[in-house]
Formats: sequence, structure tokens, C-alpha cells
Amino acid sequence: MHADDDGMLVELGARWRPGDAALLLGGIRRAAERGLPLTLAHRGAGGGSLLRAASREWPHLRHREIVRDGRESFRTRPPRWMRYRLPAPTGAGGEPAGVAISGGLGGIGLALAARLAAAGHPLWLLDRRPAGGLPAADRRRLAATIARTRVVVDQADVTAAVPAAPFPITHLVHAAGELDLAPLADLAADDLERLAGGKATALRTLVEALVPAGLRSVVAFGSTESRHPHRLFGGYALANELLRREAARLREERPEVRVVTAEWSLWSAVGMGAASAGMAGRAGFAVVPPEWGVQVTERLLDRRRPMPEEIVLGGPQPTPERPVAAISGIGGSSLVVDDASVRRLVRLCLPGGTARHREVGPRDRIVRAQVADDTVYTWGSGHRDWNTRAPGRQR
Repeated sequence: MHADDDGMLVELGARWRPGDAALLLGGIRRAAERGLPLTLAHRGAGGGSLLRAASREWPHLRHREIVRDGRESFRTRPPRWMRYRLPAPTGAGGEPAGVAISGGLGGIGLALAARLAAAGHPLWLLDRRPAGGLPAADRRRLAATIARTRVVVDQADVTAAVPAAPFPITHLVHAAGELDLAPLADLAADDLERLAGGKATALRTLVEALVPAGLRSVVAFGSTESRHPHRLFGGYALANELLRREAARLREERPEVRVVTAEWSLWSAVGMGAASAGMAGRAGFAVVPPEWGVQVTERLLDRRRPMPEEIVLGGPQPTPERPVAAISGIGGSSLVVDDASVRRLVRLCLPGGTARHREVGPRDRIVRAQVADDTVYTWGSGHRDWNTRAPGRQR
């Protein structure tokens, strides 16, 4: 960390390391207290999400992020696709194959397990909590899943170690995470250190442990907070930014394994944010209906399908003139309760639908979609482009 009257500079390396969270948090606080501009420079470590979250708490904080080497492997490669439509719902992942779900006893994990069980996939559910400690409703959901397919439940902290796989594992859904909301002004450096690297570390630990067991496709659950954080979400945003960067590194190191990062907004009825989803929606958060979310996740596991490597699922809240707004690689929704509009968006994106799709250019990373009446409008945008603007209409 360097400071003078003109501003502050925090320099990090190519990867996130122990001590980086405390260093960056200290730089943010000092810059805010002194009214100085803050520059974060790194070669791939990340941390920009924490700056953006800090600007929510200290609106006067001026900041910028500089990545010194554009050749770093964490950067998203140009997508291999030019035109994409959501495939027809024909069962996920081909023939039934072993699926591991980290965070498998959480609300989202159990919802996904129920859908995969219906398709006959044997399931390995990994979670820190014991199954016996689940609420009665979740125990019933787990029992219903066990009645449909083979299910093995292991209590494990996957940030440290992964138990031996009980059967060959072809697919992994990394849904484990921690939501600890706190203002950066009050967040202890040790707590931020713990939060920051947990999801990324667990992803690498899981992939390296499961490749020998036959792993071929991974869906890592991130969050749109990593790109556009809200107040109190600084630690959570940083954890998901580091997850995204670790997934990109794993794609480079493990070309035989397809790794897709799905950056979700809050799910409307399950998961860590379920209790506050209604309030969050009214406050401007985008929310994913669970039925749609598990359907998309199931498709993402099928490595035979062409998919973008990073998919952002969420978007601005709808208006009467814009019934559904979405930012995603394959479709999504910002609606809290109107599942009919979600189904309409999915239907319009199916092959043979009435929607016409803008070709995505080689520099595009995100496809935005907007439904109005019987037409869906889509356009591509750059990786860092989060501005809302009207799409060019296509008939």
C-alpha cells in the first residue's frame, strides 16, 4: 500500500493471497477517511468488487481498478459461439450420471437434487451441516429425493478436504456459500479474509478431488453481486468475484472439464436469501424463480450443449413498458413472482420460436434479453458493461 497527498495505491499480485483482504480493506478505509482517490492495481488477484461495494457506503470515494497484464489466464476468452438459443427441454446431462452438489442440503441444493433425482441421476450431497439438523420440511424433501434415486449425504467442509466419492462423479454443482451481510466500516479484516477465498478454494478442492472420479462438467454458483454489489454485500461480492476468477483458471488448467460460472441473483423462495427475497425485489434486486433456476442448471450440466463460459442471470426490475428484463448468456428473469413471464421468455428463446437473435460479436461476454408482448429483443454487451439501455429492436 502506498499513500501520498494525491491518492492511495494498493498493489496485489496474480492470485488472491492470505493478507490481501486486510490490505485492501485497510486501503479503502484510509482513502475514505482522508478523502483520497484509491487505485487498485493487480495482475489477476481481483478485488474490484470490494471497491464497488465500498462506494455504496462511502459515495464520495473515488476509485479505479487497473489490471496490469491483459494476458492473464483469468480473463475470459472470446466465446466460441456467435448465435445461441435456449435448447429444447429434453432432459439434462444425457444418460443418468453421478452428480455431486456442494451445499446440497441448502434450499437451492435440495431443489436441484429433486429435479436431478427425477431424471435418475445418483446424487452425492455435501454440506457442512448434518442431515439430522435440517428443518422438518427439508427433511421431507430429502426423503422424497432419496425415494427416487440413489443419494449419499456426507457432512464435510469442502474448503479443506473432500471425502472419497461414493460412486463415479460426472457432474458437479458448486452451490456452497456463505452470506454474511455487514458494512465494510464494521467488518473485521479476519472475517473478510475468511469470507473472501472460501468459495474459490472449495471449487478448486472439489475439482481436483473429483477429476479422478470422472468429473467432466461443473456449474459454479456465483452471484451478480460480484459485478454490481449493493450495500452490505462487500464480503459476499468479493467471494463471488474470486470464485469467477478461479473458475476461469480451472478452465485453462483442465480443458477436459467444462466449467460454467452461473452468476445468479437472489432466488425468490429458496436459498440463503429466501427470507428477504420479497423485500429485496421491492428494493431493486433481480430475483430468479426456483423452478426456472433448477431447469437452467440442469441444462448447464450437459457438456454436449454449446454454452458460454460465464452466465449472468438477473437484471433490472421490470416496468410496465419492459415486462421482463434479463442479463444472461441463455435467458433469465428479474421478476419476483410472475413465473408466466419467465416461461414466456424461455419459450421465445426455443429453436423455432418467433424471436430473432442478434449475433453476438467476438468481444461480447453477456447477452441481454428483453420481452415485450410476443417479441424478445436481445443484444450483446461487453464483459464490464452493466448500463441499462434500450436494445435495438428486431422483428
